[in-house]
Amino acid sequence: MGKGNRPATCSASGKRLRAKSWFYRNGKYYYNKRAWLEEQEKAAAESAKAKAAKAEAEGAPAAAPGPAA
Repeated sequence: MGKGNRPATCSASGKRLRAKSWFYRNGKYYYNKRAWLEEQEKAAAESAKAKAAKAEAEGAPAAAPGPAA
């Protein structure tokens, strides 16, 4: 795979992608697996925050534990 087929920088951190040290997942190129995992964690946190805000805006209570048996 030549350099013309992939971007020159990481999607998450902006670091330069070296010849054999890059990680491809979900249509994006990352510097390494750690950068990909950090991006996934960040996206999950933002998603959870947005979901909580949407539930609050609709007036529904947040996910509460069920009754104890």
